[in-house]
Amino acid sequence: MAVIFFIWGCVQSLIVGIFIPIVKKARNNYILSLIFFVTSLNILLQYLLRYQDWKNEFPRLLVIPDFLDLLLPTLLFLYIKAVVGGGIGQKDKKYLCVPMVAGLILVLSAFIRNDFSFYNYVGSLYHKIVLTTILIWKLFLFLKGWNIIQEQKDIIKKKAILWWPRMLTYFLGVLTYITFLNLCYFLLIVPNFDLDSPVRNTIQKLVELNYIIFTCSIIFITIYFFFKYPKILSGLPIFKSKSTSKVPDGQVYIDKLNKLIVEDKIHLDTELNEQKLADTLEVQSYILSIVLNDYLGKSFSSYINEKRIEEAKRLLESEEHKDLTIFAIAVDSGFRSESVFYENFKKLPGLSPRQYKKKYLKTS
Repeated sequence: MAVIFFIWGCVQSLIVGIFIPIVKKARNNYILSLIFFVTSLNILLQYLLRYQDWKNEFPRLLVIPDFLDLLLPTLLFLYIKAVVGGGIGQKDKKYLCVPMVAGLILVLSAFIRNDFSFYNYVGSLYHKIVLTTILIWKLFLFLKGWNIIQEQKDIIKKKAILWWPRMLTYFLGVLTYITFLNLCYFLLIVPNFDLDSPVRNTIQKLVELNYIIFTCSIIFITIYFFFKYPKILSGLPIFKSKSTSKVPDGQVYIDKLNKLIVEDKIHLDTELNEQKLADTLEVQSYILSIVLNDYLGKSFSSYINEKRIEEAKRLLESEEHKDLTIFAIAVDSGFRSESVFYENFKKLPGLSPRQYKKKYLKTS
């Protein structure tokens, strides 16, 4: 079974890597394509070294997967940074120095030693130091990626497509977990069990299966996101980071807007438009549009309609307003017509207003 997963993962990663830049030639897509090529090469080498006896015929190739284990999370982190709008500056390229320098050291150490073999490398102190370095590097990048996502968590909760960068960060966490398992195997199992021990062989197979199943799962989920959200392959940031917004003090306007929504119920005004809201906030309408997009990841209409639907749900759940018609609830929520109200209501709860009210009454 593991062999099938290895072959499938290798071929699938290669196909996806070729496909991405064909869809759109853009830097972000090139990085994503490279991630899949590296994944495919890593799976291929793991398969050849584990199942085709290349570990004895070409032992120096053993250091290549270790190098790729440093390179892959680095590329993932840079891609995450790019798609959340932070961009990749010159200083960010320093992250590539770690896998490149470590890779050079690994290759030189393998080719300088005339007696380099599977048995004096895998499980040796040097190999354990390499695995520890990989673990620390992956953990560092995972935490950096997690911090980037946490800065945008309010936006990510609102739009499903924005789960893409969060999912990539989870992938970084999975890669870290796999390295941790591998290190534990060499620290705890290898020294305490013979090569032919059933316990050692069983745990080794479980570690291998863990690696390939998680890797194939990542590939499968990524393909799912591609089909569901083609915008991912546009090569553009999914949203702009607050730190790179053209309105760096935009949070001030967001705070004022929240106050207008909560205290003045401005969203319930059926005549409200972007210009009117901008005038109330004492800001130009194009600035308001930038702020809503960069800080909330929404357009004016989607933001206001979301707030109006929240009010409509409150009215539908209220005993005090149980006799109101659907049209009356639509108008009281800020909508000018019942048809627009229906259309927007079904987008969010996924039910019509009547269905929502019926479901609420049944559950309460």
